[in-house]
Amino acid sequence: MKSYRGFDDFPFVRESVPLSRMNTYRVGGTAEFFCEPPDATALGEVLRRAANDHISVRFLGHGTNLLVSDTGVKGLIIRLPKTGFGLLSSEPSAHHVRGDTLRLNVFAGYSLPRLVKWSVTQGLSGLECLQGVPGTLGAALRMNAGGKYGEIRSTVRRVRGFDFEGRPFDFCAEQCGFVYRGSALSGRIVTDCELELSRGDAASGKQVMDRILKEKCATQPVDARSAGCVFKNPKLAGVPAAGKLIDDLGMKGMRIGGASVSTLHANFLICEGAAQASDIAELIRLIRARVFSERGIALQMEVEAWGFAEYELIPACCINAA
Repeated sequence: MKSYRGFDDFPFVRESVPLSRMNTYRVGGTAEFFCEPPDATALGEVLRRAANDHISVRFLGHGTNLLVSDTGVKGLIIRLPKTGFGLLSSEPSAHHVRGDTLRLNVFAGYSLPRLVKWSVTQGLSGLECLQGVPGTLGAALRMNAGGKYGEIRSTVRRVRGFDFEGRPFDFCAEQCGFVYRGSALSGRIVTDCELELSRGDAASGKQVMDRILKEKCATQPVDARSAGCVFKNPKLAGVPAAGKLIDDLGMKGMRIGGASVSTLHANFLICEGAAQASDIAELIRLIRARVFSERGIALQMEVEAWGFAEYELIPACCINAA
């Protein structure tokens, strides 16, 4: 019997929606409530309803940086549909030329890889460093997506959206609080943003993109079922990247069920066949315990994990570690 009827007047909210096809691991259970609002007005309304009724809210992009529990996720999951939120700009006047730069308004549901490719073909520079980074623009902004060649924050001028109580915000770049793989946008849902790109050369930009992609293909399991790097690189003097820490401890190829540590890049966990989220979670616990016991480093998650108890992902030795 239906126990909560607070979303009955929102036809775009559904119940018990499977999430396994909405993340790149292709694992996980169902969302208690799942919402694809048609526009920003509807988004604000459903957020206010959830807040009033104390329903937890999470944001889902393309699921490229996400691990969902086999038991599913309580609360409301919001995904912005391409219709309404997948536009490059609302109108031609949203492109503003300022000397050698161009300011572009882009909606949060727009594909980041598509945006990177489009910008380079237009002879614009600033996003080519994000070649090979998957997901939507909104998710990229929330986690300050990037890699060794740069991060998205370098192009951001304004970000707009709602907090989880349905209150609108309009932040300048400084208010976004961008840090390594994070920002002050983590408790908010981005609807659109203003990026500033430089005038460049399409041929040069394509060369940069091709070089980055070639490097990624040679060093990362780009075609595997993964969610990218699982752990953040420790920001400690003399401490190597997370992948090298794991590799140096001989954990490449370690397997639990249908999940394993990539033999190409040890900070990637990959799924095969009938892998379950619990397989990945157990690998995460084992890796963290080993790195902490042998190197004294408490690895922090870069991948978001939904629906897990703390003990499922963090070994006892790391719970109180800084």
